[in-house]
Amino acid sequence: MAAGTLASCNTAARNAAAPVPEAEQVVGADLKGLYMAASGAAPQSPAQQNVILTMAEKASNGKELLLTMRAAEGVFPADSDSRSRVYTVVTAKMMKLGTLDQLIEYATQYSVNPESTRALVQRMFQLGGEKSDPRVWYRIRLAAFHLKVGDLAQQAQARGDQLAGR
Repeated sequence: MAAGTLASCNTAARNAAAPVPEAEQVVGADLKGLYMAASGAAPQSPAQQNVILTMAEKASNGKELLLTMRAAEGVFPADSDSRSRVYTVVTAKMMKLGTLDQLIEYATQYSVNPESTRALVQRMFQLGGEKSDPRVWYRIRLAAFHLKVGDLAQQAQARGDQLAGR
C-alpha cells in the first residue's frame, strides 16, 4: 500500500510539471469576452491596453496566452511599462502553462525580455526531455537562436544531430 501511495505521488509530481496538452486547452468565455472588448476599444487607447493587461492576468493556459499576445500586437508603444508588464506576465505564465509547441511559437513570434530568454529555452529543454524526434530539437535550436541563447542553441543542435544519427 505504501508503494502504491508513493507511486501516485510521483505521478502527480511529474504531471504537475507537464502542461495540459494543447488539444485539451480551451479559450474560456471570459477571455473571449475580453478579446472582443479589446477589438472594440479605440486602437492603442489606455482602455484597450488595460483590457490586454487583464487578458494576460486572467489567461490560464497556453492557448489563452497566445491569444493575448495576438491581441497585444501593435497596442502598446515599444518602450512602455504596460507593454513590458504584459510581456513579463505572459512569459512567466507561458513557462508554467505552455506546451513545447506553444513555447516555441511564442519564442519565435514575440518579444521576450532578455532576462527571461535562458529560462524559457531551459523550459523547452525540460519539456523536450526524452523526445526522440530530431525535428523537435531542431525547432528548439531555432527558438534558442532567435532568443540569442547561443550555447543552448548549440546543445539543441547537438541533441538533434545525435538523434538523427549524424
